[in-house]
Amino acid sequence: MTFKIISLDGGGIRGVLSATILRAVQTTLTEKKGHKLHEYFDLASGTSTGSILAAGIACQMDTDKMINLYKDEGKNIFLDSVRQQRQWRIVSQAVGSHVFYPHEQGERGLAKVLENQLEHPELGKNVKIGQITKPHILIPAYDVYSRNTTWFNNSDPTAWYSNLELWKICTASASAPTFFPPYELPYNADQSLPHIDGGVSANNPALMAITQALYIEKKNGLNLSDIAVLSIGTGNTTKAFKYEDIKGWGQLGWARHLPDMFMNPAAQISEAICCQILESAEGHYLRLDFDLNERFKGERQPSRLRQTLAKLEEPYNKYIAEHKKQEKKVNEDIDNPDSCPELIEAAECYLECGKVYYKNQWVSVQEAIEQFIESN
Repeated sequence: MTFKIISLDGGGIRGVLSATILRAVQTTLTEKKGHKLHEYFDLASGTSTGSILAAGIACQMDTDKMINLYKDEGKNIFLDSVRQQRQWRIVSQAVGSHVFYPHEQGERGLAKVLENQLEHPELGKNVKIGQITKPHILIPAYDVYSRNTTWFNNSDPTAWYSNLELWKICTASASAPTFFPPYELPYNADQSLPHIDGGVSANNPALMAITQALYIEKKNGLNLSDIAVLSIGTGNTTKAFKYEDIKGWGQLGWARHLPDMFMNPAAQISEAICCQILESAEGHYLRLDFDLNERFKGERQPSRLRQTLAKLEEPYNKYIAEHKKQEKKVNEDIDNPDSCPELIEAAECYLECGKVYYKNQWVSVQEAIEQFIESN
Protein backbone atom coordinates (compact mmCIF):
# COMPACT_ATOMS: atom_id res chain seq x y z
CA MET A 1 0.00 0.00 0.00
CA THR A 2 1.23 3.49 -0.86
CA PHE A 3 2.39 5.76 1.95
CA LYS A 4 0.99 9.17 1.03
CA ILE A 5 2.67 12.43 2.10
CA ILE A 6 1.42 16.00 1.84
CA SER A 7 4.27 18.53 2.09
CA LEU A 8 3.66 22.26 2.49
CA ASP A 9 6.26 25.01 2.05
CA GLY A 10 6.83 28.13 4.09
CA GLY A 11 6.01 31.58 2.78
CA GLY A 12 4.08 33.71 5.27
CA ILE A 13 0.78 35.16 4.08
CA ARG A 14 1.34 33.40 0.75
CA GLY A 15 0.16 30.28 2.53
CA VAL A 16 -3.29 31.35 1.34
CA LEU A 17 -2.12 30.31 -2.13
CA SER A 18 -1.25 26.82 -0.81
CA ALA A 19 -4.59 26.63 0.98
CA THR A 20 -6.39 27.45 -2.27
CA ILE A 21 -4.59 24.58 -4.02
CA LEU A 22 -5.39 22.34 -1.05
CA ARG A 23 -9.07 23.15 -1.54
CA ALA A 24 -8.88 21.84 -5.11
CA VAL A 25 -7.13 18.69 -3.87
CA GLN A 26 -9.85 18.18 -1.25
CA THR A 27 -12.61 18.62 -3.85
CA THR A 28 -11.06 16.04 -6.18
CA LEU A 29 -10.33 13.70 -3.28
CA THR A 30 -13.95 13.81 -2.14
CA GLU A 31 -15.20 13.18 -5.68
CA LYS A 32 -12.79 10.33 -6.42
CA LYS A 33 -12.49 8.54 -3.08
CA GLY A 34 -14.87 10.14 -0.61
CA HIS A 35 -12.03 10.98 1.77
CA LYS A 36 -10.96 14.07 3.68
CA LEU A 37 -7.34 15.21 3.64
CA HIS A 38 -6.63 13.83 7.13
CA GLU A 39 -8.05 10.44 6.12
CA TYR A 40 -6.19 10.16 2.82
CA PHE A 41 -2.68 11.32 3.70
CA ASP A 42 -0.54 9.23 6.04
CA LEU A 43 1.84 12.09 6.85
CA ALA A 44 1.23 15.84 6.85
CA SER A 45 4.43 17.87 6.87
CA GLY A 46 4.76 21.63 6.81
CA THR A 47 7.28 24.37 7.49
CA SER A 48 6.46 27.86 8.77
CA THR A 49 3.12 28.84 7.23
CA GLY A 50 3.02 25.27 5.90
CA SER A 51 3.09 24.03 9.49
CA ILE A 52 -0.18 25.88 10.08
CA LEU A 53 -1.77 24.11 7.12
CA ALA A 54 -0.33 20.72 8.16
CA ALA A 55 -1.73 21.29 11.66
CA GLY A 56 -5.03 22.29 10.08
CA ILE A 57 -5.14 18.98 8.22
CA ALA A 58 -4.31 17.09 11.43
CA CYS A 59 -7.11 19.01 13.18
CA GLN A 60 -9.53 18.04 10.39
CA MET A 61 -10.00 21.68 9.43
CA ASP A 62 -12.03 22.45 6.31
CA THR A 63 -9.95 24.00 3.52
CA ASP A 64 -12.29 26.99 3.30
CA LYS A 65 -11.56 27.66 6.95
CA MET A 66 -7.82 27.46 6.20
CA ILE A 67 -8.23 30.07 3.48
CA ASN A 68 -10.30 32.28 5.78
CA LEU A 69 -7.63 32.04 8.47
CA TYR A 70 -5.34 34.01 6.16
CA LYS A 71 -8.05 36.32 4.79
CA ASP A 72 -9.63 37.14 8.15
CA GLU A 73 -6.77 36.74 10.59
CA GLY A 74 -3.81 37.80 8.46
CA LYS A 75 -4.24 41.39 9.64
CA ASN A 76 -4.05 40.15 13.25
CA ILE A 77 -0.76 38.37 12.55
CA PHE A 78 0.93 40.96 10.34
CA LEU A 79 -0.25 44.08 12.12
CA ASP A 80 -0.56 47.12 9.90
CA SER A 81 1.00 49.39 12.53
CA VAL A 82 4.10 47.18 12.66
CA ARG A 83 4.31 46.87 8.89
CA GLN A 84 4.25 50.66 8.55
CA GLN A 85 7.10 50.98 11.05
CA ARG A 86 9.09 48.34 9.17
CA GLN A 87 8.52 50.14 5.86
CA TRP A 88 9.60 53.45 7.39
CA ARG A 89 12.85 51.90 8.60
CA ILE A 90 13.51 50.44 5.15
CA VAL A 91 12.93 53.77 3.43
CA SER A 92 14.96 55.75 5.96
CA GLN A 93 17.65 53.05 6.33
CA ALA A 94 17.17 53.49 10.06
CA VAL A 95 19.44 51.54 12.37
CA GLY A 96 18.86 50.23 15.85
CA SER A 97 16.47 47.63 17.18
CA HIS A 98 14.47 45.79 14.54
CA VAL A 99 10.68 46.01 14.49
CA PHE A 100 9.08 42.57 14.85
CA TYR A 101 5.54 41.35 14.45
CA PRO A 102 4.34 40.21 17.89
CA HIS A 103 3.66 36.67 18.99
CA GLU A 104 0.96 38.01 21.27
CA GLN A 105 -0.59 41.44 21.68
CA GLY A 106 -3.90 41.15 23.46
CA GLU A 107 -6.05 38.96 21.22
CA ARG A 108 -3.74 39.60 18.27
CA GLY A 109 -0.38 38.23 17.21
CA LEU A 110 0.78 34.98 15.60
CA ALA A 111 0.62 32.81 18.73
CA LYS A 112 -2.76 34.17 19.83
CA VAL A 113 -4.34 33.63 16.42
CA LEU A 114 -3.08 30.04 16.22
CA GLU A 115 -4.20 29.32 19.78
CA ASN A 116 -7.71 30.43 18.84
CA GLN A 117 -7.87 28.85 15.39
CA LEU A 118 -6.32 25.40 15.79
CA GLU A 119 -9.04 23.25 17.28
CA HIS A 120 -9.53 19.49 16.92
CA PRO A 121 -13.19 18.36 16.70
CA GLU A 122 -12.62 15.63 19.29
CA LEU A 123 -9.62 16.88 21.27
CA GLY A 124 -10.65 20.52 21.37
CA LYS A 125 -8.38 23.56 21.62
CA ASN A 126 -4.86 23.31 23.04
CA VAL A 127 -4.55 19.86 21.45
CA LYS A 128 -1.11 18.37 22.10
CA ILE A 129 0.94 17.06 19.21
CA GLY A 130 1.23 13.67 20.93
CA GLN A 131 -2.56 13.36 21.17
CA ILE A 132 -3.04 13.18 17.41
CA THR A 133 -2.77 9.66 16.06
CA LYS A 134 -3.87 10.15 12.43
CA PRO A 135 -2.22 11.40 10.33
CA HIS A 136 1.47 11.43 11.23
CA ILE A 137 2.73 15.00 11.59
CA LEU A 138 6.16 16.47 10.88
CA ILE A 139 6.93 20.14 11.60
CA PRO A 140 10.53 21.43 11.53
CA ALA A 141 11.72 24.41 13.58
CA TYR A 142 15.27 25.51 14.27
CA ASP A 143 16.53 25.38 17.86
CA VAL A 144 18.96 28.30 18.16
CA TYR A 145 20.14 27.17 21.61
CA SER A 146 21.12 23.63 20.67
CA ARG A 147 21.88 24.69 17.06
CA ASN A 148 19.90 21.95 15.41
CA THR A 149 16.58 21.45 13.64
CA THR A 150 13.88 19.90 15.82
CA TRP A 151 11.72 17.40 13.93
CA PHE A 152 8.45 17.87 15.80
CA ASN A 153 6.35 14.79 15.18
CA ASN A 154 3.72 12.62 16.84
CA SER A 155 5.46 9.29 16.22
CA ASP A 156 7.53 9.25 19.42
CA PRO A 157 5.47 9.46 22.64
CA THR A 158 8.67 9.80 24.70
CA ALA A 159 9.86 12.96 22.92
CA TRP A 160 10.29 16.05 25.12
CA TYR A 161 7.76 17.96 23.03
CA SER A 162 5.02 15.29 22.85
CA ASN A 163 2.94 17.15 25.45
CA LEU A 164 3.35 20.55 23.79
CA GLU A 165 0.33 22.28 22.28
CA LEU A 166 0.26 22.09 18.50
CA TRP A 167 -0.27 25.84 18.18
CA LYS A 168 2.94 26.53 20.11
CA ILE A 169 4.95 24.29 17.79
CA CYS A 170 3.47 26.03 14.74
CA THR A 171 4.30 29.42 16.24
CA ALA A 172 7.92 28.31 16.64
CA SER A 173 8.09 26.95 13.09
CA ALA A 174 6.62 30.17 11.67
CA SER A 175 8.84 32.64 13.57
CA ALA A 176 10.80 33.80 10.55
CA PRO A 177 14.00 35.73 11.30
CA THR A 178 13.69 39.50 10.70
CA PHE A 179 9.87 39.18 10.87
CA PHE A 180 9.21 37.60 14.29
CA PRO A 181 11.29 37.21 17.43
CA PRO A 182 12.34 33.67 18.45
CA TYR A 183 9.68 31.66 20.24
CA GLU A 184 10.46 29.87 23.50
CA LEU A 185 9.24 26.33 23.99
CA PRO A 186 9.38 24.78 27.47
CA TYR A 187 11.91 21.95 27.61
CA ASN A 188 11.77 21.04 31.30
CA ALA A 189 10.94 22.68 34.61
CA ASP A 190 14.07 24.84 34.50
CA GLN A 191 14.80 25.44 30.84
CA SER A 192 13.18 26.55 27.60
CA LEU A 193 14.52 26.28 24.07
CA PRO A 194 14.23 29.26 21.70
CA HIS A 195 13.16 28.24 18.20
CA ILE A 196 12.92 30.09 14.90
CA ASP A 197 11.39 29.40 11.51
CA GLY A 198 11.95 25.89 10.18
CA GLY A 199 12.60 27.44 6.78
CA VAL A 200 16.12 28.20 7.96
CA SER A 201 16.89 24.53 7.36
CA ALA A 202 13.97 23.14 5.32
CA ASN A 203 11.52 25.60 3.80
CA ASN A 204 10.34 22.73 1.62
CA PRO A 205 10.05 19.79 4.05
CA ALA A 206 9.37 17.09 1.45
CA LEU A 207 12.81 15.47 1.77
CA MET A 208 12.51 15.40 5.56
CA ALA A 209 9.04 13.89 5.20
CA ILE A 210 10.31 11.05 3.00
CA THR A 211 13.02 10.31 5.57
CA GLN A 212 10.45 10.37 8.38
CA ALA A 213 8.17 8.00 6.48
CA LEU A 214 10.98 5.49 5.97
CA TYR A 215 11.83 5.72 9.67
CA ILE A 216 8.36 5.25 11.10
CA GLU A 217 7.53 2.46 8.65
CA LYS A 218 10.88 0.65 8.80
CA LYS A 219 9.34 -2.37 10.55
CA ASN A 220 6.86 -2.71 7.71
CA GLY A 221 9.56 -2.66 5.05
CA LEU A 222 8.48 0.55 3.36
CA ASN A 223 10.38 1.19 0.11
CA LEU A 224 10.82 4.42 -1.83
CA SER A 225 8.63 2.93 -4.55
CA ASP A 226 5.81 2.78 -1.99
CA ILE A 227 5.92 6.53 -1.28
CA ALA A 228 3.78 9.19 -2.94
CA VAL A 229 4.48 12.87 -2.23
CA LEU A 230 2.23 15.81 -3.06
CA SER A 231 4.33 18.93 -2.49
CA ILE A 232 2.71 22.37 -2.54
CA GLY A 233 4.59 25.66 -2.65
CA THR A 234 3.67 29.26 -1.87
CA GLY A 235 4.63 30.78 -5.22
CA ASN A 236 8.08 31.68 -6.52
CA THR A 237 9.43 35.20 -6.27
CA THR A 238 11.06 36.20 -9.54
CA LYS A 239 12.65 39.58 -8.90
CA ALA A 240 16.15 39.64 -10.37
CA PHE A 241 19.05 41.44 -8.68
CA LYS A 242 21.99 42.78 -10.65
CA TYR A 243 25.45 43.18 -9.21
CA GLU A 244 24.84 46.93 -9.07
CA ASP A 245 21.75 46.29 -6.93
CA ILE A 246 23.38 44.15 -4.26
CA LYS A 247 26.95 45.37 -3.99
CA GLY A 248 25.90 48.23 -1.75
CA TRP A 249 23.65 46.25 0.55
CA GLY A 250 24.58 46.60 4.17
CA GLN A 251 23.28 44.52 7.05
CA LEU A 252 19.80 46.00 6.70
CA GLY A 253 19.68 45.32 2.97
CA TRP A 254 20.64 41.67 3.38
CA ALA A 255 18.24 41.26 6.30
CA ARG A 256 15.37 42.48 4.10
CA HIS A 257 16.07 39.78 1.50
CA LEU A 258 16.96 36.97 3.89
CA PRO A 259 13.91 34.78 3.10
CA ASP A 260 14.48 34.83 -0.67
CA MET A 261 18.24 34.55 -0.58
CA PHE A 262 18.61 31.76 1.97
CA MET A 263 15.31 29.88 2.22
CA ASN A 264 14.19 29.55 -1.39
CA PRO A 265 17.39 27.97 -2.80
CA ALA A 266 17.28 25.20 -0.18
CA ALA A 267 13.61 24.59 -1.03
CA GLN A 268 14.45 24.24 -4.73
CA ILE A 269 17.25 21.79 -3.96
CA SER A 270 14.87 19.72 -1.82
CA GLU A 271 12.38 19.72 -4.69
CA ALA A 272 14.97 18.51 -7.21
CA ILE A 273 16.31 15.77 -4.90
CA CYS A 274 12.84 14.47 -4.03
CA CYS A 275 11.78 14.38 -7.65
CA GLN A 276 14.87 12.51 -8.79
CA ILE A 277 14.86 10.03 -5.89
CA LEU A 278 11.21 9.08 -6.21
CA GLU A 279 11.15 9.01 -10.00
CA SER A 280 14.23 6.78 -10.08
CA ALA A 281 12.59 4.47 -7.53
CA GLU A 282 9.26 4.53 -9.43
CA GLY A 283 7.51 6.32 -6.61
CA HIS A 284 5.13 9.23 -7.08
CA TYR A 285 6.08 12.89 -6.77
CA LEU A 286 3.87 15.82 -7.74
CA ARG A 287 4.97 19.40 -7.15
CA LEU A 288 2.38 22.19 -7.43
CA ASP A 289 3.89 25.67 -7.48
CA PHE A 290 4.32 28.54 -9.91
CA ASP A 291 6.01 31.88 -10.54
CA LEU A 292 4.03 34.71 -9.00
CA ASN A 293 5.03 37.10 -11.78
CA GLU A 294 6.61 36.96 -15.21
CA ARG A 295 9.47 39.44 -15.41
CA PHE A 296 11.27 38.27 -18.55
CA LYS A 297 10.26 37.62 -22.13
CA GLY A 298 10.03 33.97 -23.07
CA GLU A 299 8.60 30.92 -21.35
CA ARG A 300 10.37 29.36 -18.40
CA GLN A 301 11.83 25.99 -19.34
CA PRO A 302 11.81 22.79 -17.20
CA SER A 303 15.52 23.37 -16.54
CA ARG A 304 14.59 26.83 -15.15
CA LEU A 305 16.72 28.47 -17.83
CA ARG A 306 15.09 31.26 -19.79
CA GLN A 307 14.98 31.82 -23.53
CA THR A 308 15.96 35.44 -23.03
CA LEU A 309 16.93 37.75 -20.18
CA ALA A 310 15.16 40.76 -21.67
CA LYS A 311 12.97 42.28 -18.96
CA LEU A 312 9.28 42.95 -19.42
CA GLU A 313 8.21 46.55 -18.95
CA GLU A 314 5.71 45.52 -16.27
CA PRO A 315 5.71 42.16 -14.40
CA TYR A 316 2.45 40.20 -14.43
CA ASN A 317 1.01 36.84 -13.43
CA LYS A 318 0.76 34.74 -16.58
CA TYR A 319 -2.09 32.55 -15.30
CA ILE A 320 -4.34 35.51 -14.58
CA ALA A 321 -3.34 36.90 -17.99
CA GLU A 322 -4.18 33.65 -19.76
CA HIS A 323 -7.42 32.87 -17.93
CA LYS A 324 -8.85 36.37 -17.44
CA LYS A 325 -7.02 38.31 -20.16
CA GLN A 326 -5.66 40.76 -17.60
CA GLU A 327 -1.99 41.63 -17.14
CA LYS A 328 -1.87 41.98 -13.39
CA LYS A 329 1.08 41.97 -10.99
CA VAL A 330 0.76 39.84 -7.85
CA ASN A 331 2.26 41.16 -4.60
CA GLU A 332 5.15 38.89 -3.62
CA ASP A 333 5.56 40.09 -0.01
CA ILE A 334 5.16 37.45 2.66
CA ASP A 335 3.77 39.85 5.27
CA ASN A 336 1.03 41.80 3.47
CA PRO A 337 -2.45 40.42 4.25
CA ASP A 338 -3.97 42.82 1.69
CA SER A 339 -2.51 40.58 -1.04
CA CYS A 340 -4.72 37.60 -0.11
CA PRO A 341 -7.38 38.22 -2.82
CA GLU A 342 -4.82 38.40 -5.63
CA LEU A 343 -2.90 35.37 -4.32
CA ILE A 344 -6.13 33.38 -4.26
CA GLU A 345 -6.98 34.63 -7.76
CA ALA A 346 -3.54 33.62 -9.07
CA ALA A 347 -3.86 30.15 -7.52
CA GLU A 348 -7.36 29.66 -8.95
CA CYS A 349 -6.16 30.66 -12.43
CA TYR A 350 -3.16 28.33 -12.09
CA LEU A 351 -5.56 25.50 -11.27
CA GLU A 352 -7.67 26.40 -14.30
CA CYS A 353 -5.01 26.76 -16.98
CA GLY A 354 -1.63 25.82 -15.50
CA LYS A 355 0.40 22.81 -16.59
CA VAL A 356 2.81 20.66 -14.61
CA TYR A 357 5.35 17.99 -15.50
CA TYR A 358 4.07 14.72 -14.04
CA LYS A 359 4.81 11.12 -14.98
CA ASN A 360 7.11 12.17 -17.84
CA GLN A 361 4.62 14.44 -19.57
CA TRP A 362 3.11 17.90 -19.35
CA VAL A 363 -0.50 17.77 -18.18
CA SER A 364 -2.97 20.25 -16.75
CA VAL A 365 -2.72 20.87 -13.02
CA GLN A 366 -6.18 19.46 -12.42
CA GLU A 367 -5.38 16.33 -14.45
CA ALA A 368 -2.18 15.84 -12.45
CA ILE A 369 -4.11 16.07 -9.16
CA GLU A 370 -6.63 13.52 -10.45
CA GLN A 371 -3.89 11.14 -11.64
CA PHE A 372 -2.08 11.40 -8.30
CA ILE A 373 -5.23 10.57 -6.31
CA GLU A 374 -6.38 7.80 -8.65
CA SER A 375 -2.92 6.18 -8.60
CA ASN A 376 -2.62 6.21 -4.81
